[in-house]
Amino acid sequence: MTVEEVKTELEKIIASLSSSDFGNIDSLVVEKLDKLTVTAGELNMKEGKRLVENLAGAMKSAKEEKSRIESCNVRLMALDFYLKKLSVDGNTEEL
Repeated sequence: MTVEEVKTELEKIIASLSSSDFGNIDSLVVEKLDKLTVTAGELNMKEGKRLVENLAGAMKSAKEEKSRIESCNVRLMALDFYLKKLSVDGNTEEL
């Protein structure tokens, strides 16, 4: 998988999560995020890997707790910002 493919997959996930409620999390999305975390690490996308791990971890711990759901939203926004910055910077990450 390439950086561009990881970015595309994450954009799809972000789009689906942006219109959903974190109180009702699909386990398949979390599994996909876990796989993308590994792939991002293999591609040396250090910041991307960290952000995906943070989002997946928050989603795993969020049930109906409002503070956890807000935490998921913050992490989702951070990942979205990272992907937009990645697009502008030409698929490179500052090391």
